[in-house]
Amino acid sequence: MDLLTYFTRSITILFSFTVMYLIAFRKDGHFTLYRGYLLLGLIATLFLPMIELSYTIFVQPIDTNNIFKEVAEPVVESSTAIVNEQSSFNWMMLLPIVYFLGVLVFASRILFGVYRIMQLRKMSRKVERNGVVYFISKNVSEPFTFGHSVFLDDESYLNDDNSEILAHEKVHLYQNHWVDVLLSEILIVIQWFNPFAWYYGRLVKQNLEFLADRGVLNQGYSIEKYIQSIICVTMGAEASVLANHFRFSQNKRRLKMMKNVRKSKWRQLKLLLTLPLIGGFLWAFSQPNYQLKKLEDEGLEVTSIKDGKKVTVKGQVGIEDTTDIMNPNTGEVKRMIVLGPVPGVSIVLKGKTIGCVSDMDGKFTIEASEDDILVFSFVGFKTEERKVEEGKEIVVALKPTSYAIDPGPFRERYKGKITPPPPPPPPAPKIEKKEIALPPPPPPPTESDEPVFFVVEDLPKYNGGIESYAAALYSSITMAKEKQELNGIVKVKFTVNAKGDVVNVNAIDKKGKEAEVAEKIVARLNSWIPGKQRGKPIACTMVVPVEFD
Repeated sequence: MDLLTYFTRSITILFSFTVMYLIAFRKDGHFTLYRGYLLLGLIATLFLPMIELSYTIFVQPIDTNNIFKEVAEPVVESSTAIVNEQSSFNWMMLLPIVYFLGVLVFASRILFGVYRIMQLRKMSRKVERNGVVYFISKNVSEPFTFGHSVFLDDESYLNDDNSEILAHEKVHLYQNHWVDVLLSEILIVIQWFNPFAWYYGRLVKQNLEFLADRGVLNQGYSIEKYIQSIICVTMGAEASVLANHFRFSQNKRRLKMMKNVRKSKWRQLKLLLTLPLIGGFLWAFSQPNYQLKKLEDEGLEVTSIKDGKKVTVKGQVGIEDTTDIMNPNTGEVKRMIVLGPVPGVSIVLKGKTIGCVSDMDGKFTIEASEDDILVFSFVGFKTEERKVEEGKEIVVALKPTSYAIDPGPFRERYKGKITPPPPPPPPAPKIEKKEIALPPPPPPPTESDEPVFFVVEDLPKYNGGIESYAAALYSSITMAKEKQELNGIVKVKFTVNAKGDVVNVNAIDKKGKEAEVAEKIVARLNSWIPGKQRGKPIACTMVVPVEFD
């Protein structure tokens, strides 16, 4: 899992827990229950994004639409190649550096606070009463609790007249509030850039103060005298972000919550709202596991394959990419060709349905037999094959490809006309065995216990079907020709990105007004469903002829 995915999930969880607390829980007096809720939110934010469940989807082989034909990538013009050779700085490379510098700064903030408190302990006089350890020093700006110790600026706090303050700090001590504070500070270190992390940490500490206040009042102390004690302790700065301070959240809300007695048992049932919330996150983070339906249900032939010596094959698959390398001695920046990883590439044994998928680094491991052939496939790239050799790591660089759209079958019906798009096509008939296109490869023997690996690759689809695309294309061409004289056939290359938008529209064989008009026509036909690789949307490059003749 990459950092971006983790943070997207984590921030979503934190935002949801924060909003639910503010809407449903904030005004009630069940502080102990809501302490558990806020702790659950911290733990879920930190660890739930790393849990990825899976569910099985049984699929049928899908015939590749014959309208789409794979074509070679056009030759890049020399002027473009010169631009690519120029050195440039990739600002996106700075983001991880800035993030980890921020983590270092805020982690150091905590460590420095702990160091200051350790120094304060050395300079303080230690007093132990009734199993509680007190550190007394004039350097303490205000009473606070850190871990299992209470820090005081004067021994007079140990007298009965000041017992409200000690009672407050003892509640922090006995209920181990340092755990909540520590988790909230860890969250801030990890998500220092997220304002919700800071706000959630403050909600956690504020609820702990409500708990401590409630604990003091439950011991029979006068609320008027206790409020006076809070108001009197107004000076001083916080000694550490990990400490529980007596004067934290000294505002009207804290004083108001002391008198809050809304503790109906029915209100506690609102905590059950967290169950569908967490369940929803687990469902959203789960990944589909595609499997082929039973072979006898599909009417497919079963082919017996004789396996040779089993070997473990490791390797990496990617695309040729460029990166800037700086010489630390001369400062010179050179652009080098490297292998950029491609996650999600389907890797299968040719003639079998045994396979795997490349990870986020493009690496893979698969059990195969000697002389087996591995087939590497990914939508938008040429399919590659490599022979298995024992002890040899396989490295594959995929080459991008484009898919040509052939509107020929609809030329006679729509060319030269302005027509509305046809109705949606009827459901596709059941695919017969002879129509199945590779991949997926032929299935393994039924007696084999090997799990079935199914290659799920879908090309982009135009909303309403390819006939609707052809009708819209020819209608746009006809309307353009009515405004000006246009001739020839212009091949236009474009990309359907992972959102279904049409981007990078370029005429690849002509220039001039015909090329400009053709690009505009193709750019306007942007109602696409993106291509998918194993259920995840990806970008795919297409080529379509715009026929003005």
